[in-house]
Amino acid sequence: MNNYQNAKLDSNKLVVTESKNNPESIAKVPTFATTISKLEEINQALDRYRIDQEKDLTGITADKMASFEDLIDFTIEFSGAVYSYAAEKRDHALMSVVNFKPSIIGGMTQSDVVNTAGIVLKASKKLSANDLAQEGISAEDITSFETLIDYFKSIKTSNREAVIDRSSVTSKINDLFEEANSLVKNKLDRLAVQFKRKDPDFYLKYKAARNVNYPTANKKVDADAVADETIVENAEVQ
Repeated sequence: MNNYQNAKLDSNKLVVTESKNNPESIAKVPTFATTISKLEEINQALDRYRIDQEKDLTGITADKMASFEDLIDFTIEFSGAVYSYAAEKRDHALMSVVNFKPSIIGGMTQSDVVNTAGIVLKASKKLSANDLAQEGISAEDITSFETLIDYFKSIKTSNREAVIDRSSVTSKINDLFEEANSLVKNKLDRLAVQFKRKDPDFYLKYKAARNVNYPTANKKVDADAVADETIVENAEVQ
């Protein structure tokens, strides 16, 4: 949620709290009371979605970057080893397949590194374990390289899914705020004017709760442009 949405949610929660703390007052206008219950449900849903939205991607990003560095190192090591073997055997076809200089691999995008790593790994597996060992590559290295490629792919997917999930949650949050705003403006504000006569104390509490404390340019404003008497007087003239 952005800062305004947080301030708006705080205001809506305060409206619910003040209303529930005055059950006899809101009972005088039954529709007001039922609308408060609906607003409370929306507030609770927004709290749940806020937790989902604010899930930190830092951990995923850190793992991704660390594994990417390792993937680059493994790809450089393996391509160099296979190239050395191919050069010894004068296998120009194999040399061209794994001819990736460190500076080239280091400048690749993540997707290109993954593709290159796959090519190098495939070429490596065509050599015997003994030939690879002579070039400094053990069977354990092969397994580690293959595992690293798969792991990096899974992290890329997890990161993308997390971003997609957050986008979906943000959309749901916006829909809930739209629903809440409609309830407050079109029902609660319109009904609240009755409390000016029926329960003046509660009426003042409601108006105070409706103020959205959102600092902009070093001053507090009600972002709905609903200040003090506005909700009341507009409703009274309907």
